[in-house]
Amino acid sequence: MVGFFSSFFESEDKLGKGLIEASKSGNIEKVESLLAGGINVNACNRNGVTALMHAAGHGHAGVVEILLAKGAGVNAKDNEGVTTLMHAAGHGHAGVLELLLAKGAEVNVKDNDGWTALIHAAWRGHSKAVELLLQHGAEVNAQALNGATALIRAAEKGHGGVVGLLLTRGVDIDARAKDGATALIRAAWHGQAGIVGLLLNHGADVNARDNNNATALIRAAWHGHTRVAELLLNKGADINMKDNMNATAWMYASRDRASKIAEMLERHKELIR
Repeated sequence: MVGFFSSFFESEDKLGKGLIEASKSGNIEKVESLLAGGINVNACNRNGVTALMHAAGHGHAGVVEILLAKGAGVNAKDNEGVTTLMHAAGHGHAGVLELLLAKGAEVNVKDNDGWTALIHAAWRGHSKAVELLLQHGAEVNAQALNGATALIRAAEKGHGGVVGLLLTRGVDIDARAKDGATALIRAAWHGQAGIVGLLLNHGADVNARDNNNATALIRAAWHGHTRVAELLLNKGADINMKDNMNATAWMYASRDRASKIAEMLERHKELIR
């Protein structure tokens, strides 16, 4: 009897893997065949990723439709708390998102790191997915456990289309992550000049400080992002502000005397105390 049950569960597990693989590859015929044989539509792998999640993450809308019609759990989470909607959002599959949202997918649920589907989509730069999620009530200022918002994630990655879209939807432009960094500070840190310009033109606080008292200008100077520093200076960045190391942007830039930032700041030397 023990052997019978062991064989049964091994067979069930094998079929579950088959459904997952068929869903991942978009094999509609195989998916339908397995489901017709009574396989559990919510079969998942050791990471808790279901067949529906695999299909959604790979953009196989046809398979997603079939699985949903057979009762697949639209709001199930994998072991990291990631939902099917997040899998689709993170890969920019807008068509799949529409199917999931129509079936009641929860738009503002968070994964184990506090990320929403919107944050996943913004981080990967998927403007269409971001727009669709916002249309369905996604919280534009939702924060992850580390305090990062969709705007902060998109800004540091240089996704101008997403940043521009979020700025039209009432986003808090000066929202801070747990380290105190704003979207502007993160963009400056990563040398995203286009994003820095966009944020400044929409009124971002040019002299905001993070938890180390570093400003966007200090971060730009530290990392040698000349164009970013220029944009910040043109918007009135205070070159005299000091971080927790009692250092100014000029001090960081002047470590390298060939630095164009140092030269730029030297031209403002009358402002340096």
